[in-house]
Amino acid sequence: MRQITVSQDGQGDYRSIGDAIEAVRVLPLEPVTIYVKNGIYREKLVVPDNKPDITLIGESAEGTVIAWGDYAKMTDERGREIATFRTATLKVEADDFRMENLTVQNTAGYGPEIGQAVALYTAGDRQVYRGVRLIGHQDTLYTSRGRQYFEDCYIEGHVDYIFGSATVFFESCEIHSLRAGYVTAASTAERTELGYVFRGCRLTGAAEEASVYLGRPWRPAAHTVFIDTWMGPHIHPAGWDNWSNPDNERTSRYGEYGSTGPGAAPAARVPWAAALPEAQARALDVPRVLGGHDGWNPAAVQESR
Repeated sequence: MRQITVSQDGQGDYRSIGDAIEAVRVLPLEPVTIYVKNGIYREKLVVPDNKPDITLIGESAEGTVIAWGDYAKMTDERGREIATFRTATLKVEADDFRMENLTVQNTAGYGPEIGQAVALYTAGDRQVYRGVRLIGHQDTLYTSRGRQYFEDCYIEGHVDYIFGSATVFFESCEIHSLRAGYVTAASTAERTELGYVFRGCRLTGAAEEASVYLGRPWRPAAHTVFIDTWMGPHIHPAGWDNWSNPDNERTSRYGEYGSTGPGAAPAARVPWAAALPEAQARALDVPRVLGGHDGWNPAAVQESR
């Protein structure tokens, strides 16, 4: 396995992460680990789909920061707004990508003049994120497609800040709401059985009491469940929002099991969200959610490296 070190002081193979990714060979394909020393790397990055099996490891989660500030309402050279999907600080199109101990931040801030501003855009299959911090406001994490596993991560934002159509398992993560809004906006396809599963997470927040919803459906068949999750007082007792469309109440797939904390209010939740039976909740483990056609198991990925 090839190893590359990135350090801004010149003591590594490259000074920028982008240069290190560029140096990864396409032919022959080989696993590559890129170690990144502490520093703020002001870079807008893409890991292309023809460079799978890259591992990106930071020296420390808080000290190794990838930062950029593109936002939806900024204009391009033709004077047109660039829109949400071109704002990502880091876009990962490759399969079998892994990232540990890094912060990815969109520095644009928030407000009507800013709009959406993505930190991480995932668009590949079998991706693993451990000990990663995602910092933003609106639309912090866009999970476009594929399967992803997030463990011991910190994700912050305020409106729809975890959104998309991928199948994603969040385990032991802290999900932090900065102000009133919505934690998730899944767009799970009707033919896709599972979307977002949160297990053993903590929903914390600086938002006012009862001002944050667990989710709203970006697409009608949105699927999101919370299992054994602690919820702070910022979570609205109703739990879920229909995005101003009552028809979504018939098609969205929302549920909880074992919620605790001041934001856990099962009796007050909207009637169109499910209180999951224990057997159904326990069955939604990592192999069941992410296994897919190839039996993928992120734990095996960790053990093999």
